[in-house]
Amino acid sequence: MLLRHTPSLPLQPFVDCIWFSERGPLPHTRERSLPTGCADIVIPLLQDAVLRYDRLEEATARRLRGAVIQGPQDRFTLRGTEGPSRVVGVHFRPGGAAALLGPAVGELVNRTELLEDLWGAAARELRERLQACGSPAEALAIVEAQLLQRLRGARPLDAMVIFALRQFRRDPSACTVEPVQRASGCSPQQFIRRFHGEVGLTPKRYGRVLRFNAVIEGLAAGGERDWAQVALAGGFYDQAHLVHEFREMAGLTPGAYRPVSAQMPTHVAL
Repeated sequence: MLLRHTPSLPLQPFVDCIWFSERGPLPHTRERSLPTGCADIVIPLLQDAVLRYDRLEEATARRLRGAVIQGPQDRFTLRGTEGPSRVVGVHFRPGGAAALLGPAVGELVNRTELLEDLWGAAARELRERLQACGSPAEALAIVEAQLLQRLRGARPLDAMVIFALRQFRRDPSACTVEPVQRASGCSPQQFIRRFHGEVGLTPKRYGRVLRFNAVIEGLAAGGERDWAQVALAGGFYDQAHLVHEFREMAGLTPGAYRPVSAQMPTHVAL
């Protein structure tokens, strides 16, 4: 079971969705998590720890006991999927996490760390409340209330960065930095500094992740698999460019990409 909840209006500039997932054991014990360019909170309710592997060949996972914060990613990570699972999570919008979690989120690019390091005892108390609640709907409401409380006094999002993100999202296949930078009225250096400070990635790197995600969403939905056409439609120079980006961000070739489901295009079983 996977439930996605759109947050109330005050949170929507910062949070894409709050979600609840519950499942039994899977046939695989590890997954690639492909990059989205956004930060996430993950709160395990059934397991005692979140499992992360630093390398494909590594046999022993890092065990992060309690809720975690996953920083913005521009390359795949490896997570353990052993046993049954019940999890509540928050998927932030690009740049949204810094307003609610603080500027330290910018130091978490491609890293997963304990939420308690940012929120202190409040992270542990939130997990305990979620473990005691009676339904998925109640769990989602508890998380939303916690985020609304933390929104009070949060600094507003940088209007220039909001403008840039909107421009990039209009057409991920044509995600070019220079025209957006010129339209922003900022110098190249100012544009990169302000964007990186909010999103955690440089504009160029974020654009690459955005383009990559647009391609995998189409593939996960059963889209075109004529690779030359996929490359052209996705804004890549050619098929070799597409393969290069896939290898860097997913650790596999486009032909080997098989998501666990069409609804979860960024999860690939090992």
